Amino acid sequence: MAEEAREEPLNVSKPLILAGGFQVFADQLYNRFIQLLAIAVGATVDQLGVLNAVKSVASNVLQIFFGRMADRFGKRRFIAAGRFLNCVILAAVIFIEAPEWLIPLIVLCSIFVSMALPSWNSLLGDYAPEGRRGEVIGRINSLTQIGGLTAMLIALAISLSQSGPSTRASYLPVMAMASGASFLSGVFVLLTREKHRTQVSTTLDFSRLIGDLRLRRYLMLNTLYGVGMAFAWPLFPFIITEKLGMPVWQVAILAITETAANIMTQRFAGRFMDRVGRRPIIVFSRMVMALAPLSYALATSWLHIVVAEVFLGMGMGAWMSSESTYAIDLAPGELRATYLAASATAFGLASFAGSLLGSYVTEHVLTSGGIEAINTGLLISAVLRVVLGFAYVTAYESRPKRQP
Repeated sequence: MAEEAREEPLNVSKPLILAGGFQVFADQLYNRFIQLLAIAVGATVDQLGVLNAVKSVASNVLQIFFGRMADRFGKRRFIAAGRFLNCVILAAVIFIEAPEWLIPLIVLCSIFVSMALPSWNSLLGDYAPEGRRGEVIGRINSLTQIGGLTAMLIALAISLSQSGPSTRASYLPVMAMASGASFLSGVFVLLTREKHRTQVSTTLDFSRLIGDLRLRRYLMLNTLYGVGMAFAWPLFPFIITEKLGMPVWQVAILAITETAANIMTQRFAGRFMDRVGRRPIIVFSRMVMALAPLSYALATSWLHIVVAEVFLGMGMGAWMSSESTYAIDLAPGELRATYLAASATAFGLASFAGSLLGSYVTEHVLTSGGIEAINTGLLISAVLRVVLGFAYVTAYESRPKRQP
């Protein structure tokens, strides 16, 4: 580790920022609109719960494998392959007209994204010096998030020309743009550089993961929080479409507000982490997420959610900066993508269970039914996010000690 600490980081390049920007552009459109597209083609609460659960587990269950392969064979090729394949699936989504056909495509799309994510976050570690790791990763993320902001501004401009209620056709242009952006991300990442490290082993030794007490505790916390957070995921789209009747342009404004707050937060969060530690930012990022289900449950106007999106963006910015920085701090240099993948896998499997639990409780346990049951389910998730988010105070601090 001492040798790695003296190793000079790579210089941040334009292809790196463009690759990340187009990656965020594609993912922002996909994540914001795929569930609304599902509702537009007839999905129920139960089907949306299954869709979210499948999307979550498919995004994460193979990350350990992909992360280990990236550590062995190189990160850029896995990012590019995942993005090119994701481009093809997003293009196919445009032709779907029934919710049951969306699920297998979402599985494929999520798997291909999972090829890229641990490799991308690990790649950022090659550009971040140990003493300024949080600051540099936060700066890169804030720049790449401009891609998501641009995506929503374009979606807003397109949707303002549409009239009448949102239908399946309303979401097709954004899926087409997501497909094209995913392809461009794959192209630009091939123009970046990465560090190549000698591997001490060609097989994954799970004992190295389980034997790391700091990582093990963090995985447990991610598992618990994943259930509580995902409880609300199948419920948000019904507030947007059925309670508030929001058209595409209003959804775009929500995303623009959240992304702008995200960008502003990441630079501050990175510098703060380098000064005082990772754990305070981790706890803040998780607990502030409770404002999302709370605001959706209590909102009587879409403007109420716009205000809440400011705080949600702050939480997401803090989360994005702290999550990758924390895992990179813990990991040996040759296992960075593997550690990042382990963290994502724990959260993903838990959110799979949380999505199914949230949809089942709302649809079959809460007797009020309809929007009232959905509001109650969101309030339950808000409480879980506060309690389980505070539990991160028990995580180990990972900030490297400053050299005298």
